[in-house]
Amino acid sequence: MQRLRKHAIKWITVSLICLLLGFLLGKFKQDILLDSLQLQEMELDQLKDEKMVLSKQAAAYQAQLMIDEKIIAHLTHENKKLHENMDVAANKLYFYERVIAPELEEKGIKVFSFTVTKNEDADHEWEYELVLMQAEKDRHLITGTFDLLFSVFDEGEITNMALSELNTFADSEQLSFKFKYFQTLKGSFELPKNITVDEVTLQVDVNKSRRYKRQTLEQNYEWNSLTHQDDGDLPEYGLEDLTRLAITGEMESI
Repeated sequence: MQRLRKHAIKWITVSLICLLLGFLLGKFKQDILLDSLQLQEMELDQLKDEKMVLSKQAAAYQAQLMIDEKIIAHLTHENKKLHENMDVAANKLYFYERVIAPELEEKGIKVFSFTVTKNEDADHEWEYELVLMQAEKDRHLITGTFDLLFSVFDEGEITNMALSELNTFADSEQLSFKFKYFQTLKGSFELPKNITVDEVTLQVDVNKSRRYKRQTLEQNYEWNSLTHQDDGDLPEYGLEDLTRLAITGEMESI
């Protein structure tokens, strides 16, 4: 009986020692896991801080990129305006040279510019502007008429029609000129529906006088090239200051 009791006490002691060792081992593992968890939490906080810094840097770079794009767009616009102003100045200089020093050009009447634009308020109405100039050293008053000849496709056939025959927009008074140096002629016309214009011929006829022989000038223009211009394009000339000297109204001349 005493032997059994000693044996039981021995097993109880061994069991308690095993339980204690197991508890200590579990506590040791728990401490290791807690330390690992704390380390991971610290790394996570560090990653969050780094992410915040990177986000701020990305936002700063994005803002700088937007500023740079705006600066580039502004500089591009200013550069375009500068080139446009240079083109206007060059055209003005060209015009002044031809008015003041006509010996630079061949003698006779010249077409300085001719433009046709769509009237946005009317479906089939167009507006034209023609600038004629005289290249003569000793200028005298010249008179004459001009007309536009349209080569059109109408129901599969090519036909010709003249501006003077289109409608009341182009009357005989609008199609005449009278000037000594230059004249700007403006007017409008209406094209018939369901036609396609292929080419336009500008015909200028100078009346015979005591000092001039009868002269006829013809220039051809492709309709699409004449009427389709980029929005950024400038007019071919700038005559605001010159036309102040001209006769007011639809016709401007000196």
